[in-house]
Amino acid sequence: MGFINFVLAISPIAFVLVGILAFKKPAMKVAPLALVWTMLLAFTYFNISGLTFQENVVVLDGLLWKGIKEGLKIVAMVFGAFVILNTLKRTGAIEDVKNTVARVSGQDRRVQLIVVGMMVPIFLEGAAGAGAPAAIAAPFLVALGFDPITAIAVALLGDATPCSWGGAGLTTINGGAALVEAGISTNALNSAMVGRIHMFGVLIIPFLMVALAFGRKGFRGIVPYLFYSGITSGAIMFLISNFVGPEITSMGTGLLSILLSVVYVKFVPIKTPEEYRYQFHKDARQQYSAFRAMSPYIYMLIMLPAVRYLVPMFVENGFALLCTFGYIVWVDVVIFICAILGALTLRVKKDELFEVFRMTARNVMPVLITMGSLLVLAYIMQAESTGMMSLIAGDIAALAGTLYPAAAVLIGSLGSFITGTGLGSNIMFAGMHTEAAATLGMNPITVFAGQNAGASLGNLICPNNTVAACATVGEVGNENKVMRKTLVAFAVILVEYMVLAMLYTLVLFPNFGM
Repeated sequence: MGFINFVLAISPIAFVLVGILAFKKPAMKVAPLALVWTMLLAFTYFNISGLTFQENVVVLDGLLWKGIKEGLKIVAMVFGAFVILNTLKRTGAIEDVKNTVARVSGQDRRVQLIVVGMMVPIFLEGAAGAGAPAAIAAPFLVALGFDPITAIAVALLGDATPCSWGGAGLTTINGGAALVEAGISTNALNSAMVGRIHMFGVLIIPFLMVALAFGRKGFRGIVPYLFYSGITSGAIMFLISNFVGPEITSMGTGLLSILLSVVYVKFVPIKTPEEYRYQFHKDARQQYSAFRAMSPYIYMLIMLPAVRYLVPMFVENGFALLCTFGYIVWVDVVIFICAILGALTLRVKKDELFEVFRMTARNVMPVLITMGSLLVLAYIMQAESTGMMSLIAGDIAALAGTLYPAAAVLIGSLGSFITGTGLGSNIMFAGMHTEAAATLGMNPITVFAGQNAGASLGNLICPNNTVAACATVGEVGNENKVMRKTLVAFAVILVEYMVLAMLYTLVLFPNFGM
């Protein structure tokens, strides 16, 4: 029965993956069917609370409306990001955006890929989080001329490490609260240990991005820069997470990495093969100044961290105010305001802007069906009335034994795969890991670090995030193409993190913070 319970509990996840990857069906068709199957399980096999049919309807009805509400919040962010991309296309400012980035980051398209695909998302995760990094970076990469599917996969990969801290360190601070409240750890210790894992993830991500976007031949002449960007970004992430604190780890790492990358390309020649050199159009006339062309993104880079940090600083209960309608809502509002300000700066006429709104709305509305279905599915699996997610994690933990630190990484990834957030995964499983570590005589701080790192990594393949990112560049229905790319990178980093979790817990830091 135990095996059957596990198989049925994990079947909604399998349904989504098989439908998207094996049958190559768009998520908009797979998600509602997976939800129907999950609801059937909730009414029958996993009605562990013994609820009557009417009581179950009440529970699931509440989860259904919660999924629709949260789905609307995500769609709102996608809408704002897509409005910016469509505005740049309509005005022709995209060409000036490309030229501006090429002048700042060098003419090597692979350098542009790393700066915009990895460093900008790390900064944006610290400035806002809530899915903003991929939703902004993917359209930006498309504006630079990258294939949309590749752009989405790279943007998701760039956000695979900083999610452990999220906006102002919330993922580690709130997610690790169970350890802090029990007197087992502190926010500083939790941040320090997960930083020691992620610094090795950041080290290899530039190589994974180039392989993903250009294949093996893409490494010609760029390997020294890839080592430089990986080592410097990893070192900065280590230093800030270990000696400053979780609040500014992501934002500080992203910002300093961008600056150091600009310094490198200015002073170290890169032997760029012609096929990877950004080509300026000889006959093209600069239509907009660099500031005007880049204005929507410049406004976001300023306003997102400004609102996030200044409102709590100068307004009483400021953070609670930002979270009044849910954390993601203020991010939605800021991105939309930046889209409007960008349109004004580019002097887009009112009629043209309304046409951009109409075109964007047509493109993103189908996302609500997908996002709502996936979110409700996740809420049902997490619900105490079904116990599905707890059963999955418990079975993996029971089977692991000595390999538990590696299992914690996998459980963390599964948690964010379902919930769509590293914070949700950490909150869900931090207590379980603490108890398991005590039973096995292991260090709970290093075990939780594995959970925290895995939770961040799981965002890379989360269907919710993939659908949202696809929507920002008009690729709804092509989620299978994106996931085929991201799954390979996910598997590589997952193995790396499992090995690190085992080494840290059993060999290198068995008494860390004890």
